[in-house]
Amino acid sequence: CSSDLLTTYQLPCSAESAPIARASSTMAEMSGTCQSFNGGKGWGFIDVDGTTVFVHASDCEAGKQPKVGDILTFTTEPRKNNPDQMQARNVQGCTAPRENAWGGTFAGPIEGTGAHSGTVKNFGIKGYGFITMADGDEIFFNVTDCVGSKPVAGDTVKFDIGQSTIKPGM
Repeated sequence: CSSDLLTTYQLPCSAESAPIARASSTMAEMSGTCQSFNGGKGWGFIDVDGTTVFVHASDCEAGKQPKVGDILTFTTEPRKNNPDQMQARNVQGCTAPRENAWGGTFAGPIEGTGAHSGTVKNFGIKGYGFITMADGDEIFFNVTDCVGSKPVAGDTVKFDIGQSTIKPGM
């Protein structure tokens, strides 16, 4: 990549630290090699000729994530929480199936088989949410009860109702 697109600085925390891509006002398509990616956390780093660029799963191809050694193409922009560093966007070339935060791979939406249906009211990062049933009642659910993928607000889902194993009677 061109030196007018990226400047670098060295992190003081380790002598082995790779330079981190520093923000630039110009966005261009780049390529680099995935040097690390934690599928459970959903983020990792791309090496671009010795410069490190942050990558998040939400910026990767649908249903995929990078794995170490993947040759990736992407654009960059300053990170929201650290504008001095660059983040990869529109990442292509990912070869691993997307993992979710609770383990396993992203299988995509599937048709449920439960006896009840409703609309997901909300679903949080901690892995639980609420479904609004047709009669207006709300019911709690946990991601461990989901099959295929995690739902998002507005999804119509099918499910069975059972007793809570943590709070009997609920």
